[in-house]
Amino acid sequence: MSKPLLSVVIPIYNEEGTCEELINRVKKIDIPKQIVVVNDGSTDRSEEILRKIDEIELYHNMNNLGKGNAVRLALTKCIGKYVILQDGDLEYDPTSYYKLLDPLISKKADAVFGSRWLKFSEAANYHTFGNKLITWFSNLINNSSITDMASCYKVLSLSDMNRLKLKSNGFGLEAEITAKVHRFGFRIKEVHVKYKRRGKIEGKKLRLIDGLISAISCIWYKFFD
Repeated sequence: MSKPLLSVVIPIYNEEGTCEELINRVKKIDIPKQIVVVNDGSTDRSEEILRKIDEIELYHNMNNLGKGNAVRLALTKCIGKYVILQDGDLEYDPTSYYKLLDPLISKKADAVFGSRWLKFSEAANYHTFGNKLITWFSNLINNSSITDMASCYKVLSLSDMNRLKLKSNGFGLEAEITAKVHRFGFRIKEVHVKYKRRGKIEGKKLRLIDGLISAISCIWYKFFD
């Protein structure tokens, strides 16, 4: 098997309503790729649905160990030149992969972050406000000026992703990646990505406590890890 250009890492936890459609959208992207899916102890029908999907590599955590843990497991299975992290819902559109990869392929960046806020502003709610607040705090800690620290889209070469030696188990993952990318001196490029926000009734899992975890992670992975 030839080495694919891209490994797509998809952690899944209770996404029975979206995981199949999301993976089908990823499959349609015309890039040589490996799709690595980790079912992180789902208690709904996600596992049943995932087992019927072909053209993916599927792994399982018996219990819900957190997004970061699922991503670390997936990274041990990746063989692509580049790695992209993809949430298991339908908020982030995989058609953004092309422009996310371009700065890496053209060697204009070492890490590419997708941004939901680079070109537009959404109506305020506590998720939007919270995301912008944690991004501001991350910028303060890292002396940077990114617009969307909490975006799931983080793209690096597999070798650089492994250099980060990720440790987060939960929603501190994005803060950890951001802090370590800055600490390593990687050149960061942000690109605008397509995004469709969903609410709690559709399965949104983020809580206020997750914002606090992200803030603590910003400090910890900048100064202590």
